[in-house]
Amino acid sequence: DGAETKNQFSMEEGKEFGSRWGLRGMEEISPDFKVGFVLESGFRSDTGALGAARDTGRIFDRESHIDLHTKFGKFQFGRMPLFGSVLGADGLFRAIDPLFANYTFAFGSGSVTASDWTRVDNAISYVTPTFAGLTAYAMYSFKNDSKKTSTIDNEVVTGEESKAESDRYASLALRYQNGGLESVLVADMTMYGSIDSPAHETADVDNGFTVTLGGNYEFSNGFKLIAFAQYFKDQYLNTTARAGVTSDGVSYIAGSDGYGFVDGYGVSLGANYPLGGGTIKGQIAYRDMDNTNDVDFNRWFVALGYDYPLSKRTSFFAMTGFTQEKVENNRATTNNEATPYGFEFTAGILHRF
Repeated sequence: DGAETKNQFSMEEGKEFGSRWGLRGMEEISPDFKVGFVLESGFRSDTGALGAARDTGRIFDRESHIDLHTKFGKFQFGRMPLFGSVLGADGLFRAIDPLFANYTFAFGSGSVTASDWTRVDNAISYVTPTFAGLTAYAMYSFKNDSKKTSTIDNEVVTGEESKAESDRYASLALRYQNGGLESVLVADMTMYGSIDSPAHETADVDNGFTVTLGGNYEFSNGFKLIAFAQYFKDQYLNTTARAGVTSDGVSYIAGSDGYGFVDGYGVSLGANYPLGGGTIKGQIAYRDMDNTNDVDFNRWFVALGYDYPLSKRTSFFAMTGFTQEKVENNRATTNNEATPYGFEFTAGILHRF
């Protein structure tokens, strides 16, 4: 019931990596102290518009921070990517993501987790020096999104930094490297605000958190095995951004709240292997979760990709995948179950400069 098939053929931007340009600099004050900065702006290569994935209303929407490099570690201040992402220099999910299918609809590691995989404003982060292959990370954001506003009693309001009315974020992480082994442990917590968060419009919820453990191991023949598992609780998940090809089916059964605040887990197993001068990539993943409205979501996908370097700075990529999600509304008596699914093929050119 309510089944509908949609087909789309289009030119899209940044299916593997979003387009960006930027500025960065570094000054050495002394051998043990350097000061640097990073300003990075996303844009859509198909239209020239600012902002690759969504309209953020910022010039430097991807990164904007000042960095202090000392013998005690690296300190950063500003807008920066989360450790639980594949973005920036400290995106630790690079170690656990087999395809880097960041902007695909039917597959991608982000579609089987509850992590934001994005950035926060007003943040401070710290990265320790590496000891015996082990590096520690910490981050805190006083207000996740400085552009976020809410309408309460017909009045547009904005939460203040560091106040309980604003969404805030904290994260701790570890990374271990030894020979062919790389492993990461990332724990983060979102402190939902009384104004910023969708929580003020629905039931009161606890702070959301995720714990992700994963890594990769590269064998002597170049074969790399990549895996992760994530547990999450009370994490808000945006249906529009994360459901992809199953979005209509999710909303049809779950209602306007869609995913909402969810508890559950996700697992992924993938591999990379050098083949024909390039790299073939594969992944299979599964996620099981339920939300505060007693709706269950079970999603799985399988995906395959190939990257081929045409030169040092230019490469060709092709990716394909199939996703299916079972949605069950345990409160409804009719239209209470659906199994939406979808398929995607994408190919493009990536140039780094």
